[in-house]
Amino acid sequence: MKIGKVEAIPLAIPFSHGGAPAGWGGQDWTMLDVVLVRVETEEGLVGYGEAFSYNCRRAVTAAVEDMVAPVVVGRDASDIAGLMYDLQQQLHLFGRYGITMFALSGLDIALWDIAGKAAGMPLHRLLGGAARNTIPAYASLFKYRDADVVAERTAAALADGYDYVKLHEIDEPEVAAAREAAGEGVPIMVDTNCPWTPAQAREMAARLKPYDLAWLEEPIFPPENFAALAALQAQSGIALAAGENACTAFEFDKMFRADAVTFAQPSVTKVGGVSEFRKVAVLAETHNMTLMPHSPYFGPGFLATLHLASALPAESLLERLYVTPEASLYGDLIDPVEGAFRLPDGPGLGMEPDPAVVADYRAEAK
Repeated sequence: MKIGKVEAIPLAIPFSHGGAPAGWGGQDWTMLDVVLVRVETEEGLVGYGEAFSYNCRRAVTAAVEDMVAPVVVGRDASDIAGLMYDLQQQLHLFGRYGITMFALSGLDIALWDIAGKAAGMPLHRLLGGAARNTIPAYASLFKYRDADVVAERTAAALADGYDYVKLHEIDEPEVAAAREAAGEGVPIMVDTNCPWTPAQAREMAARLKPYDLAWLEEPIFPPENFAALAALQAQSGIALAAGENACTAFEFDKMFRADAVTFAQPSVTKVGGVSEFRKVAVLAETHNMTLMPHSPYFGPGFLATLHLASALPAESLLERLYVTPEASLYGDLIDPVEGAFRLPDGPGLGMEPDPAVVADYRAEAK
């Protein structure tokens, strides 16, 4: 079963988020950037993956087409482990983080999709079976920097059936507003996206502790400063979460050995795909760490995360970026029902991306 073609399909899907226009990465963030990785075998089987591409869509598209595709076309699609090892080895010159690993992640997910289709099984069956058919969801709110909007969106998420809410704020008033809107007992998480030095993080953790956070996420820059994370967790008494920016199982091994976090957050579209995520899951189990997969995605990365989460021995929460896309590749599967996501049971990832959405929202290659 040889690989006949690898194609990167860039999409840009507008979304709304219930607040004022916001910038990210030096530009207004109004589109969900998605790079589908479409792999077709010579026998005609097609698999879809997703490479992380927020604000880097063109670079990731080029990496898939110019770096990854030439290495794998003509190779055995069923030899996922061999292909991924060769790719990581051959492309390590270009980095073990970032764009290169995003592209490899997309390919890996697509190959697992093909493997499931070839076997006539959903991905979770290939992973050993589903321990659960629904995955609890949490609403991952946009970054508003406005306490009134944070309160309103927190209340809206709870009214929509979410039992858990995550903020993307770095100031106390917004966290206080969310706690007041949610009331006591509702788990609130705060993702800060690496804004502080270790000293600043200690100060802010002390200010945020009265709001009873379920976890504080990525409080320190750089995110790989695992010693500083471990010290902050021990001193603050607040559970820390991190890992969305860690690529390969080797980085998670360092994180776990440092006892840097309580919740580890591998992202299947960044870490190295399904294959590398599985390695992280084994490490987490042996180190008594809880996985909380990072997954603010709406493409094949979301489906892959559903299957991976269903097959974990311990239940995890699954992230839903609390925005409203103009269109969905998978219909209403992206929306939780009574606070939980449903696990698709079709072969491979379980669903095919809607071809009309792919056609309508395909981005120009520039």
